[in-house]
Amino acid sequence: MARKIKPRPSPAPDELAVLQSSRTLPLGERTVTVRELGFFESLRLHESVAALVGGLVTLTDDGNVDLGKLHRVCALHPDATVELLAQSSDQSGEWVHSLNAARGDLLLMTFWAVNADFFLQRVLSALELQRQNTATTGPTSSPP
Repeated sequence: MARKIKPRPSPAPDELAVLQSSRTLPLGERTVTVRELGFFESLRLHESVAALVGGLVTLTDDGNVDLGKLHRVCALHPDATVELLAQSSDQSGEWVHSLNAARGDLLLMTFWAVNADFFLQRVLSALELQRQNTATTGPTSSPP
């Protein structure tokens, strides 16, 4: 005789982690916590945020951002990248500059893991605005 198996209830998400996610990692002599940028921080850091978002928008038409695109944008906007990495890890810009390539990559990948939703939401909004503007203005015509 077959028995009906009841599915296990899925665990409730950690509400604090959803609201303010962070990750802790060892980087050389320090243990660093990389956290999600907050709303007011993003306002204060608007120029740096806008630089990365704008760069990502130019490299994607569907919001898909792979690591190659992320590295390219960060390389085009190194000052903005350092400022955002320093802010999200509560470290100085000088400390971020002092990291070797492996540790810098680890910090960047951790920053992206924690803040990807923050940036992708803005990238997708910008792409949608572009689509709306294109639809409103119509196709470009050439003079006769």
